Amino acid sequence: MTQLTEAFIDALHRLEDSGNVDVIASLFSDDAELSNPLVKHDASEADGPRRFWKSYIEAFQDIESEFVNVLENEDVAALEWRSEGVIDGAAVRYGGVSVIESADGKITAFRAYFDPRKLVARGNGEQVSGD
Repeated sequence: MTQLTEAFIDALHRLEDSGNVDVIASLFSDDAELSNPLVKHDASEADGPRRFWKSYIEAFQDIESEFVNVLENEDVAALEWRSEGVIDGAAVRYGGVSVIESADGKITAFRAYFDPRKLVARGNGEQVSGD
C-alpha cells in the first residue's frame, strides 16, 4: 500500500474517532475535487476538502469504517469499505468504494460510490443495512 493511501485510511479513522477534520483535509491539494452521491465540492470552492469532510462527520452521531480491499497503482487507489454508524438515533450499515487520485504527494480527487438509500433511517427504528 502506498504511503498516501495508508495516511488516508489512518486519517479517516482519526476523523471518525475525534471529529477533527484537520489531518484528513491536509492530505488534499488545494484544488482537489471531492464527491459522493450526496455531496460534491469542486476545485473552484474555497476549502473544499475541509468542508467535504466536515459534512461527512457531522452527518453521523457515530461512525466507524473498515477497509476490506485496496487496489492501487502509482496515482490511483480504489478502496472498498464497510461502515457502521448512527444517524438520527438509528443504526445504519452501508458499504461502497472510494477512488483516490493523487499527484505530487497530495490527493487531487476523491470519489465515493455507495447507495445513499442505505443512509436513510426508517421511522420505526429498524436498522438500515447495505453492504
